[in-house]
Amino acid sequence: QCSGRPVPCKACRNTDAECVFDETLDLRRKVAARRTLGELEYYRGLLHSLLKMLRSSDNDKMHRILDIIRQSVPLNTIASAVDAPAIDIGDAGPDNLGSGSAGNMDDAIAQHERLCADSHSRITVEKLCDIPLLQVSARPWTTVTDDNHLVSHLVSLYFTWDHPLSQIMDQGIFLHHMASEDIQSECCNPLLVNSILALACTYSDFPEVFAVPGEMTSWGQQFFTEAERLWSAEEGQNSLANIQALAVISFVLKLQGKDNLCWLTFRQAVQLARDRGLFHGPGSKHRNWRQMSDDALQAGTATAWGLFAINTQLSMELSNVADLPLPRIRLYPTSHPDKNVLWTPYPRSNHIDYERKPSLLHYTMIGMADLSAINVQIQDLLFEKAFDLSLEEMWETAEALYTRLGMWSRGLPSVLSPDEPQIPQVLFLHIRCRHMTILLFEFMSNEMVLRRESHRPQFEQAQSIQVQAAREIADFLRIHRESYSLRQIPRQFLDPTNSSAISLLADLDVDKSKEAFVELCRFLVAFSKRYLPAKAMLKNIESIAQRKNVSFPSDALVVMDHRELESSQWL
Repeated sequence: QCSGRPVPCKACRNTDAECVFDETLDLRRKVAARRTLGELEYYRGLLHSLLKMLRSSDNDKMHRILDIIRQSVPLNTIASAVDAPAIDIGDAGPDNLGSGSAGNMDDAIAQHERLCADSHSRITVEKLCDIPLLQVSARPWTTVTDDNHLVSHLVSLYFTWDHPLSQIMDQGIFLHHMASEDIQSECCNPLLVNSILALACTYSDFPEVFAVPGEMTSWGQQFFTEAERLWSAEEGQNSLANIQALAVISFVLKLQGKDNLCWLTFRQAVQLARDRGLFHGPGSKHRNWRQMSDDALQAGTATAWGLFAINTQLSMELSNVADLPLPRIRLYPTSHPDKNVLWTPYPRSNHIDYERKPSLLHYTMIGMADLSAINVQIQDLLFEKAFDLSLEEMWETAEALYTRLGMWSRGLPSVLSPDEPQIPQVLFLHIRCRHMTILLFEFMSNEMVLRRESHRPQFEQAQSIQVQAAREIADFLRIHRESYSLRQIPRQFLDPTNSSAISLLADLDVDKSKEAFVELCRFLVAFSKRYLPAKAMLKNIESIAQRKNVSFPSDALVVMDHRELESSQWL
């Protein structure tokens, strides 16, 4: 092998061979590096153009391209057919490359390195290989981007990891109206779409979703700013899409750590829904639902019950009074059309073969509605009745509610059983039930301390119930991690994870609690990569442990150390 100029080189003299040196094959040299970089850019551009063509709806062009590929034609012919840049990489030979100055070559290589370093503008391998589950258009819904693939990616993420756990709209109806591209639609408007895109960014690793390159907590800010502008332009207009959009905006605000603004925004959605007649009670208009279109009735039903469930959840987490009566419209039966919607863990499903499972949206909605009704009674005890009851009366009421939670869990249909690897929305049903248990008996424990009654046997019982519920939540989270990894975790898992970790701090001398605590720490650290509240939660847990002189398990300390690592180095 030639070792380079001057000719003949030492290697060729030793072997008595003809010395023909090609600088472009020596990867130690800048000439070769430039040629290699140019080839990689060429092939990457061609691959991107091919994938863009395959994703398009132009079947005639797709078949024409496939015919050309089958003819074993040169790559430039294929590139021309798919409108990709057609360059002759053969021209980048040693003579042509050598004709420029060394300074020019240095500039070219430095420029390429700068482009590669700019993750905000490059095409990632993940994006090149990504095939969204749902294909939708960016226009006319958003002015932030005209990238149909990015919008399809985000909408697919939302309906995979977020919507099934907090259903405030009917998935099929929303997608149908979005496909119509009618911005005056009752069930889809630009405000709602930009709100969804902002929230969905939290589940994406695409560089485009970050307003500040490299700043993981800047996810979705472009779409969120657009949603805020659109809501201001609406001037309080009451529509189903606006109600849904405000709910989604409140979710984003909560992940930004703005709890008060989250609650105020969500209650705006609730008030608009009450004005629209979706709920019983004074000040709520009565509408003749029989005269409404099937889409409006079905979408209104999903929105009303979704708001009802989320209202009880948010009010419990933020220690606010729920103050929302039952929806006027009866919840749809299990024969609802959503039973045909399938679920797969996108985008992980792009790389690993997963069997598509029924989404069980109708089952989880009914289960969540029943659970929310119990939650209303728990809040009634915690925020209203507790101040007028003796400790014995409070405990008796709490035990009755705990019994109801157990009956709810045992009464679920077999498809919602947690005994086998389950889809996230089913896991969340069980997680939320245990979270409500923790909050109920955490309140009881605190009341006993305040009333100087912590010596009672009920105090230890309340502590034990919390620990058991926290361990079970950790088990459900482990199922999620082993099934779907930590890259996409529903945001709804965050508060239950935090409450569970705090509940276990007093029981870390027990092996089962140690293992559960480590699992919970994994999720909190993963959340902290994107969510500011998760960072604060971890600091709070460390502060509580320090105050109570509690030592973390060694495995938990190792997990906590990963907070300083990039997500790609750990997840």
